Amino acid sequence: MVPQLERSLQLQDEIIQAYQQKAPELRRFAQKIKAGGSVAALQAAEEREAFLLELQKPLVARYGFEESAKGVRDAMVEYADIAENNLVTKRHNHMERLLAGGEDIDLYLGVPAQQAIRNFGTRRPAPPSQFPLVAREDFEKSFEGRRLPVPRKDMLAANTTEELAAACKRGDTLRAEALLGQSGVVNIGFHGLGPAGAKTLAQVISPKLEALELDITGNGIGPEGVKALASKIPKNLKVLKLNLSRNRLTLAGVKAIAASIPKSVEVLSLGFSGMKMGAAGAAALAEAIPPQVKDLSLDLFGNKIGDDGMDLISKALPKSLELLHVVLQQNDLSRRGFFMLDRQIGDPLNQRFLPKLKPENFIKSGEVDVTEFKEEAEPCSSVKMATLAALAAKMST
Repeated sequence: MVPQLERSLQLQDEIIQAYQQKAPELRRFAQKIKAGGSVAALQAAEEREAFLLELQKPLVARYGFEESAKGVRDAMVEYADIAENNLVTKRHNHMERLLAGGEDIDLYLGVPAQQAIRNFGTRRPAPPSQFPLVAREDFEKSFEGRRLPVPRKDMLAANTTEELAAACKRGDTLRAEALLGQSGVVNIGFHGLGPAGAKTLAQVISPKLEALELDITGNGIGPEGVKALASKIPKNLKVLKLNLSRNRLTLAGVKAIAASIPKSVEVLSLGFSGMKMGAAGAAALAEAIPPQVKDLSLDLFGNKIGDDGMDLISKALPKSLELLHVVLQQNDLSRRGFFMLDRQIGDPLNQRFLPKLKPENFIKSGEVDVTEFKEEAEPCSSVKMATLAALAAKMST
């Protein structure tokens, strides 16, 4: 009997050959999945799954499995324990390239991802603590076609960031200015800056920047530190990404940042996780949304803005919006508030319709927090039941 690994590689090679022969069809499926909205992409993905199943059935039958969907599943189960073998992995990667049909693999969505979009309105789970982080890495294509993380070339290096944090904490403005230079991309999270360190950092941010990405998560800067930071935000920004989670800003700090956002911003990401800003904070953010913003990310995790706060943000979204990502966990939202933004997409009759925002570019995580229907604490009494029975009898006559 042929060893299991050899059988698996032979079967994979035959599947790869079948995929190569059907390359035009696979390319059309991939293009439909990428270009369609969530419903069209799901339909295309399901059609492709059925197409692939028909290709695979006769192939697995040659290896002793039933020529059916069950036989394909059985083959997958039998070879699952060698899936981590390097030779198997290389063939899996080659299959993915064929299925992607020349499209970027990170945009190539299968049935499970499309079902998540359809059922939950989200392409990613809720963050464990905060979002959005100013990432330290970009993604570039590897020789296998996958996208792999590489250090960002425009971000202040990790060792320089450590020196910058130390200079800010001791109030050394000259050293901090020399280290930061003209860089506008800094991840200085969890460095214990405190209010004084935040003030020093604010002083050395170049006013000439057009893009500022600053992650200052978990530094305990408080209202005093964030007000100093707000006062030094460059006035002509096109890109502003601020992660201010875990800094005890209070409502005053949220309002200070909101008031400092330039109207020129086209890409805006704000990390306000756990601020408990309430509807008043949501009102300040709504008023601050730039009129021509195209890409908007709001982490509102744990802010208890309620349906009223969500309504204010919904009204403030400009027609220019092309991408929207919101984190809505723990905001005391009923179904009305939780699905308010969804109704603005794809419905030209909605008075708040966002014409440039396509369903596949709307990313939301969260859940309905408020139960709108309450069950009676106790079952109906026998007197109530008798009354209801008599009323029903009367209506039937």
